[in-house]
Amino acid sequence: MTVDMSRVCFVGLDASAPCYYRVMLPAMELGADWTGVIGFPPNIRWVTGGVKGESQLPNLVEDYDIVVIQQPKGDSWEALIKAVQATGAKVIFEIDDYVHGVPDVEHHDFAAAFDKRALMLYERCMRASDAIIASTEYIAKKYKKFNPNVFVCRNGLDLRRYALGKPERPTLNIGWAGSTGHQKMMMPWLNHVAHIMDARPEVNFVSIGAPFATALQPKFGEQRAIAIPWAAIEQYPAAMTMFDVALAPGGGNSWFKGKSDLRWLEASALGIPVIGRPSVYREMEDGVTGFHATGPHELVEPLNRLLSEPELRREIGAAAKAYVTEHRSIGAVAEDWREALAAVAGL
Repeated sequence: MTVDMSRVCFVGLDASAPCYYRVMLPAMELGADWTGVIGFPPNIRWVTGGVKGESQLPNLVEDYDIVVIQQPKGDSWEALIKAVQATGAKVIFEIDDYVHGVPDVEHHDFAAAFDKRALMLYERCMRASDAIIASTEYIAKKYKKFNPNVFVCRNGLDLRRYALGKPERPTLNIGWAGSTGHQKMMMPWLNHVAHIMDARPEVNFVSIGAPFATALQPKFGEQRAIAIPWAAIEQYPAAMTMFDVALAPGGGNSWFKGKSDLRWLEASALGIPVIGRPSVYREMEDGVTGFHATGPHELVEPLNRLLSEPELRREIGAAAKAYVTEHRSIGAVAEDWREALAAVAGL
C-alpha cells in the first residue's frame, strides 16, 4: 500500500533530541508534517515543526490518515488517540526508550517520573494505539504484550551535520557524550582513563553533557579534564570533534538493553573510533568499525592501541564512517519507516 505522506503527521516532545531524531528527521525525509509540542490535549502548545508549510499546530483529528505520537501518556492523550481513530485514521505510539527500565537505573535524573502510575499511563496509550514503532528490537519485543502491531525503525542521521573537520591539536582526547543514567557504568571506565592520563601527559578526557570529566579535575585540572555542559543538539557534532577516541560503556540492565546505538552512529559519522559494549552497539564490528568492551578491563588494550597508533584510529574511524554513511543515514533507514506506515495504513 502506498501512503500519501501529506496525510501523515509526526508529533514529538518539545524540541528535544528524541523529537529531532524520531520525529523531525523521518518526517522531513518522508515528506510528512511534523511538530514538537508541550502540554496535554486539548491545551498543547506548538514549539517547533512544519505543518502544511507553516509554523503552526496541526489539526490532528481532521487532517491526517496516520498520526505518529511520541510517547503519549495519560487520559488526555488517550482521548485524543481515540478521537483521531473515530475519524477512521490510524495512530502510532512511537518510542525510543525502554521506559519500564528507568526505575532500575541508579543516578537517573528522571527516575521519579517513571513510577508505576506513570508507566501504567504509557501502557494505556500503547494499547489504545493502532501500532507501536520502536527504535530497537529489544523495545519492540518488550512492548509487544501491550500491542501486537510493533515495528522497528532504527535511528538514522542527517550526515550533513557531521561534515566537519577535526582541528589539529597536540593532545589526544578520550571523549564521552550523553545524558543521564550512565554513572554506574562510566566510573569504572574512568578509573582506567585516569591511569592512562597518569602515564601519558598528552592524553586528556572530554565529557559532553553528563559532567564525568569533573571527577578527574581534582587530579588533572580543568585543562586536561574538560567538562562541556549540556548543549543544543545543533552544537553536538562540533563539540564532538574534540574527540580522538569515544567511549560507550553501556550496561547489562533492561534500560541499557533497549538503548539505541546513537552514540556510535554520531562518533562514526565524524570518523571517530568507538569502544563500546557489543550488546548495545550490535552493528559495530569488533576491530573493523569499532572495538568491543563488555567491561572496564576489556577497555585498556584497544584504548591504548588507538591512542598509540594514529593509522589505526584513521582506519577504524574511516570504516565506521563508511558503514554509517551507507546503512544508517536517515535516507538509508527511511524505507523502514515507509514500510511501517504502509503496514499500519492497511490494518
